[in-house]
Amino acid sequence: MSDIFDEVSAELRRDSLQAAWDKYARYLIGAAVGLVVLVAGYVGTTTVIDQRNASASARYDAMLETLAEDDGAANITTLMAFATAEDNGYGALARFSAALEQARRGDNAAALEGFEILADNGGLPDTMRDLAALQAAVVMLDTKGDLVKIESRLRDLLDANNGLQAMARETLALAYMANDLPLKARELFRAQLNDPTSTSLTRERAAIMLQSVSGSLVDIRAPSQDTTADDAKGE
Repeated sequence: MSDIFDEVSAELRRDSLQAAWDKYARYLIGAAVGLVVLVAGYVGTTTVIDQRNASASARYDAMLETLAEDDGAANITTLMAFATAEDNGYGALARFSAALEQARRGDNAAALEGFEILADNGGLPDTMRDLAALQAAVVMLDTKGDLVKIESRLRDLLDANNGLQAMARETLALAYMANDLPLKARELFRAQLNDPTSTSLTRERAAIMLQSVSGSLVDIRAPSQDTTADDAKGE
């Protein structure tokens, strides 16, 4: 992963903000998604502890054993069938896993629907709902969705007491970049750098993107040499 960010850093020194965004957005978002998957595994385990039911647990384990290693489409069908049949924490885990696989395979509409169902399910623990909301925002960002909807999904996650604050902040900053709002993006990237709870990798990404945002603002504000020369002639 460090090689990717080294390449990003070099590219940002040469290209414009939009070119860098177009070329590397998926890598940056992918890094965030990868971390969410790891967190989801932990949260999933803790989520079902309070809802543990011996028979449901056995059914979930049996379902996992039927999943093929490489056949994503079949896995999605199996996971969704289990999620429909099980109105409990295990069903929620299955739906979350199905949505992740749908997003990986490019079925963004189905993935977004799955994540939003989980995010809006008041019967689930806040940790699971927050993870689903973050993933919904990532899918919307990746598909150039409505900024207002992205902001709405991330609003509660930006709270200082939320464990997903750093990732929500980064996702929203990328959304602002994608919607040509560099000043708002810069504010969030600066907050990321100054947050003592941010990981070193998160800060590295923030530093790279902050460099890009700052460079684009300078380019926008500074008149070109040709324009300056023309103005001088006019005087």
